[in-house]
Parts: sequence; structure tokens; C-alpha cells
Amino acid sequence: MNKKILFTVCATATLASAAANIDDFEDGNGLASTGGKNDAWYAFNDKNDKGASTYTNTEDEYGLVVVLEEAAAGGSKYGAGLTGIKLVQGDNQYDPYVTLGLNVEGGLAGCTTISYKYKGAGHNLKAVMEGDEKGGLTGYNRHSKALAGSTSWSTASVPVSSLAQDDGWGEVVSLKMANVVQLAWEVKGEATSDYLYIDDVNCTGYAGGGSSNPGSDTPTKPSSAVVIDDFDDGNTTAENLGKAAYWYLYKAGGTFTNTQDASKSWDMVVKEGTNSYIEMKGISGITPGDTTYPSVGMEVAFDVGTLSGCTAIQYDYKGSGHHMRSSVTGVKADAGYEHVAADQNAAAAWKTVTVSTMTQPEWVADVAPSSIVAFSWAKVSKLTWVVDEKLTAANLGTELAIDNVKCVGTLPTAPKDGIRSVAAPASFKAALQGNTLHVTVAKAGVVKVQVIDIMGNTVESHNEKIASGSFAHTFGAMPRGFYVVRVQQGSASQLLKMQVK
Repeated sequence: MNKKILFTVCATATLASAAANIDDFEDGNGLASTGGKNDAWYAFNDKNDKGASTYTNTEDEYGLVVVLEEAAAGGSKYGAGLTGIKLVQGDNQYDPYVTLGLNVEGGLAGCTTISYKYKGAGHNLKAVMEGDEKGGLTGYNRHSKALAGSTSWSTASVPVSSLAQDDGWGEVVSLKMANVVQLAWEVKGEATSDYLYIDDVNCTGYAGGGSSNPGSDTPTKPSSAVVIDDFDDGNTTAENLGKAAYWYLYKAGGTFTNTQDASKSWDMVVKEGTNSYIEMKGISGITPGDTTYPSVGMEVAFDVGTLSGCTAIQYDYKGSGHHMRSSVTGVKADAGYEHVAADQNAAAAWKTVTVSTMTQPEWVADVAPSSIVAFSWAKVSKLTWVVDEKLTAANLGTELAIDNVKCVGTLPTAPKDGIRSVAAPASFKAALQGNTLHVTVAKAGVVKVQVIDIMGNTVESHNEKIASGSFAHTFGAMPRGFYVVRVQQGSASQLLKMQVK
């Protein structure tokens, strides 16, 4: 499905005063009143099913415009709609369709009746549960109800209990409104009109704001979160992780089309309007079930203990299915023993995920019992967003975008340059001039010097046994790129950025 997040203006949604309100569109933007930052209206056609159906909604810098003045019911200023609908079979083996949809990332816990005003084409109102955005849960046999077209404004009042799956087709599951992540108004088969307008969408019993526990009908209040990286600075450093942590890519059997410049920095940052994010592009070479275990991923490495104040990691993504993986102290890296989170399905529109814990594969207990380590955010030193052969074909995409990575909880305060030192006394000083390190210490002892590249690898490490005073060390030839130099004496340390041109 070719979904797009739709904004007519860049604005922040606020919860409406009426508890049951989903959106009356009077703010004129494409964000709903359900509280989720990604709860946006969008439209898509049957292109991905080889159909040729179209609509005439225009695009602006934020996406496809579906919030329209002409779609407003009497007395309203704005409504949402599809215009110029043409249903064309193309090579689609099923009925052609176009759809107006809404993301609801926190679910609709408590909702018993969906009501809205509409005018235009007959349509199916559909509820899509988490895990079924691509048909994975019910084989596209979603809970729906058909409503007849109307050339004048009509009011639909649809009890949730009347949303049903088609008899004898696909997996049979119970509808849980707390699990619903999308609502869809689908015009299918033969359109009775070339437009569909809706306005004043409400959900009786819905308390608003969503639920962080989709298996429960009781909304829970989300914890506060601090930004790790929102990428709006346009670079691939994650300064809020303290050390000069860099975002980078890895490939093991799979490949991608991102490249590196002379400084070894990846071309990962994508800018759309006022928003920036990172993206792994042109993913290929990965086949579901491949026993050579190909994978690619986006990573960021940092000091152990940096995430000690975190209870979860939250992030937005769109594109390929994937899972998050972590490097934990005591676990052998790059051996498949690492802790992993649950798989995420492919998503055409931005979706928010919160990962509170990770587990190791069950087989590790037999193969490498010494690597079984209890998961703790305090022990994590690297996070990876992995696309690998474990995905199904339906969830394997060619791009994966990540945005708004956050720690639910707190992070240590980092200085503005992103370099955190550990309680270095005034008499302990280190500075770089070109490729020469100058160090001043107040007492004799061993000074340890390490050079770390942007992949988190130590490329040089040595000890200097010196008397009190100053000394200089000139580094040898190294490949062009960015490095971090760690200088340590006892418990005092200092981190410096170094660029080799």
C-alpha cells in the first residue's frame, strides 16, 4: 500500500475537549486529535496490488492533501476526503480500490461506536489491528462494515460489534479496539460517486490519548522521554550519548546503496520539509530463510552505562520490517548471541515503537551458555536496527528510515560538544594539535591513550609511563575519517575528537 503521511500545515495536534473526539478537522491540518505524534490522515490506492486506480488530491511539501474545505459538512470549515476517484482494474486480480485512512498509534481502547458524517461514494469502514498493517494477522480479512453512498450529508453510527470479517475467508480473530492502529474508509469495486468526504469523526467510549499496552482496554500514561537523536542537526553524530557516537551502517551478506565520503561519514541523513531522519537505502541481497544469514543494519555505539537511566528506547520508523538488537556487556558480539527485540512489520507510514526489553535466542543456552546474560539497559553499548533473513517476504523492504530515537527515562547530561570526560582534575589536561596529542599531568603514573574509529573499533592503544609534567605523542598514519581519542590516568579521563584529512 502506497501510504503517505498527510499534512496541509505543520502543526502540533492537541487533545480535543470531548473525550470521544477523533477529529473534526477544524484545525485544518492532517493530524488527528488522538494524541499520537504520528496519528495522521493519509490516502493510498491499489498500485501495490498492480491496480491502476487514482484520485486527484494534490500534494504539498508535507505530502498528499486530504484535509479540504470542500469536504466540510454544513457549519464546518474543513473535512477530509478523496477527490476525482477513478477505480481501474489494471492487473489487480481483485476489486480495484482507493482508501482514506488514519493512523492511530496508541489504539482506540474503550471505543464502542464509531460515528462520522459522510457524503459521496459507498465505502467500507475498516479497523486494522497491530500486526495486520500488511495483512500479516488476518490475510487482509479485516473487520469492516459496508455503507451505501449518499449524494447528501449522512451520519454513520457504526457499533464496533458490527465490524466483522468475511465468512469463510482468512484467519478468524477477535477485534480489540485497544489493538487498532489504523482506521480506513475504502472505496472499492465500482464507485457510486467520484469523491468521498467525511467529517466529525468520533468514537463513543474512547478516552483519548491511546494506550501503551495494546492488550489492555485501560489507557496508560506514557513515561517522559529524552531525545537521543532526532537528526534535525543534519549530521550522523549522536551527541546526546555523551561520547562522540556516530551512526553508521554495516552489512553481512546483504548490501545497500548508501556511500561514504572522504571522511568516512555515511550519506544517511534525509531531509523532508523541516524534518530530518536517517535512512538505509537500496537494501538488497537478503532472502527470507537464507541459511547463510545475510543482514544489514544501522548502528550507534556508546559507552557502557550511558543508558543506565533508561527504562525503554522509543523510535519512529517507516519502510522495511526489522528488529532492534543490542550489544550487552558479557555477550560475544557478532555471533548471533546478542539480545534482540520483537520483529516489526513493514510500515509505509511513520510508526512509533517502544522497546522495553530484549531477549537472547533460546538456542544460545545450548551453544554458548556463558553468554547468557540478563538484559539491562545499563549494560548496553550498541544499538542496531537489523534487516535480515528472518523477515517474511511481505515485510522485507528496500529502505528503512529511523527518526526521533529517545530514551524513556533520563540520560547523563552531556556538554554541548558531545564529549563527556570523567571527573578530570584541573591538573590533568589533554589537547590535540593536528595529529599530535599534548598531555599534562600533576603526578607520575601510567597514562593510557586509545584511538577509536566511528565504527567503535579501537585502532590504536598504548600506555605511557611518565613523570609529572607534560608530554606529546604524534599519531602515525591513519585512514581519513573521524576518530575519538581517549586519554586516561587512574579514574580521570578525557575524550577528544580528531579528524584525519
